[in-house]
Amino acid sequence: MSKHREIKISGSLSCIDLLHIKDQMDLINQTHLSFLHYDVVDGKFNDCFVFGDLILEKLRPLTTKPIVVHLAVEDIKPYIKPMIKAGADYLAVHYETPCDHKEVFEEIRSLGAKPILAFRCETPVPEDFLELVGQVESILKLTVNPGYAGQPIQKQALKHIQIMREYLDKANINMDIEADGNINVHTIPEVVQAGATILTGGTSGLFNDKASIQENYDLMMEAAKI
Repeated sequence: MSKHREIKISGSLSCIDLLHIKDQMDLINQTHLSFLHYDVVDGKFNDCFVFGDLILEKLRPLTTKPIVVHLAVEDIKPYIKPMIKAGADYLAVHYETPCDHKEVFEEIRSLGAKPILAFRCETPVPEDFLELVGQVESILKLTVNPGYAGQPIQKQALKHIQIMREYLDKANINMDIEADGNINVHTIPEVVQAGATILTGGTSGLFNDKASIQENYDLMMEAAKI
C-alpha cells in the first residue's frame, strides 16, 4: 500500500531541548526534515497546556522550514490570526472542534496559510470525510492523545489511517496523511503500512540522546522502507 508513496518527516518542536532553542534550531536546519510540528493545546481540548503564539514568533526567524501549527483547542477562532501572524505556514484544525470547518478553512487560506484536517486518535473516519478533505492540504491523525510524550501508539488509530487511505485511493485523491504520536523505528513500519506518509518525530524517534537529530532522521527514513 505504501511502496510508491513519498515519505516525509516532521519534527515535533514540543520535544526539543527548550533550554537551548537556538542550538536546537541550528541542528534542525542542517537536517532534511520536511516540516516542523508546533503543538498548541489549550487545557480544554486536552488536559495540558502546550505553546502559544509568542514562542512561535521567536522561532519563526530561526528557520525557513514550513511550520505546521496543530491547534488542539476547543475554541478555534481566537487562534487563527495570531498563529498565522506569528509565522504558521499550515494550521491543523480538529474535526472534533465545534466550528464551521469550511468557514475556518477559508479564513486560514485568506490569511495566507494552508489548512489541515486533524483527528484525535479515537475518532473514527466520519461520513463527511471526503467532503472535508476536498477543502484541505493534508490530514493529521493523532496516534496517541495530544499533549503528552511517551504514550503507546493506539492500534485503533492505525486502523483509521488505513480506512482513510482506502477512501482517498478510491477517490483518486493523492494526499498526505500525517501520523503524530510515538513514531519511532519500532512503530514506523506499521504506521507506513497503514498509509501514513508524514511521520512526526518526537522524543522516541527524533529528539533524544541516543543519536543526533540527523542520525535519528536517517534511522526513521530507513525504517519506512517496507
